[in-house]
Amino acid sequence: MKLALVGDIGGTNARFALWKNQQLESVQVLATADHASPEEAISLYLGGLGLAPGSIGSVCLSVAGPVSGDEFKFTNNHWRLSRKGFCQSLQVDQLLLVNDFSAMALGMTRLQPGEFRVVCEGTRSRCARRW
Repeated sequence: MKLALVGDIGGTNARFALWKNQQLESVQVLATADHASPEEAISLYLGGLGLAPGSIGSVCLSVAGPVSGDEFKFTNNHWRLSRKGFCQSLQVDQLLLVNDFSAMALGMTRLQPGEFRVVCEGTRSRCARRW
């Protein structure tokens, strides 16, 4: 069974980890300015773990910007990628790009009751709409 790689790519840093046995492993942060492309940064990350090209089956990246079509340009750094080129370069079977705001919202669905933190105490206004 091939591993999965997950990442959150921001304007300054790219955070990568392996998803294995329902948990994150080998979390590493790389500066985006130090690398010409996400493929280069991921290759360095994988090489540091002793993983060869083709050992990762799936990649899911949280990215800033609209995520449709083959070509993607990061709105917060100099990187660009082609989904097809990315998969060929890293010998990956599947690449999923998720908008970073959508990724944060989806992450909230995984929180357990004791993991919520109140940011600002208050009550809902009577004028607030119920969605």
